Amino acid sequence: MVGAYCPCMERYLVAIRRVTVVLLATSVALILPSLAGIDASVVLAAVLGVLALALGAVRDVLATAPTVLGYDIGRYAPSLWLGAALATGVIVVFPAATAAELQTLGGFAGFVAMVNYFLTPLYGFVYRVLARVGRTLATA
Repeated sequence: MVGAYCPCMERYLVAIRRVTVVLLATSVALILPSLAGIDASVVLAAVLGVLALALGAVRDVLATAPTVLGYDIGRYAPSLWLGAALATGVIVVFPAATAAELQTLGGFAGFVAMVNYFLTPLYGFVYRVLARVGRTLATA
């Protein structure tokens, strides 16, 4: 049935939510310094790089985070280091970005994260339809 729950879809939902978390962390890592008036620089890239390393070092501890509002935070928090690493990469790619430009880049990362989040039901629908078509073709 197209609307039926598929346990195999859970793996994809977790991956989709991880992408959302990483992009939101990237957004925060770029917007917070820009709100303080900090432009892109080698120092900011180094600070974000160290933050990425520190978050990567405590991934196991982050994995023990509790469930909040029905979301198992421990399942997604270990991916936060990727957000800081991606923000570092953005600063490396745009080394002369002003604080306003960093804010815009962070806003764009947050926008993409929310589009990804809100399209999750559509991803599930497409997955179920394609799975059903595949099963139909396999039995034909």
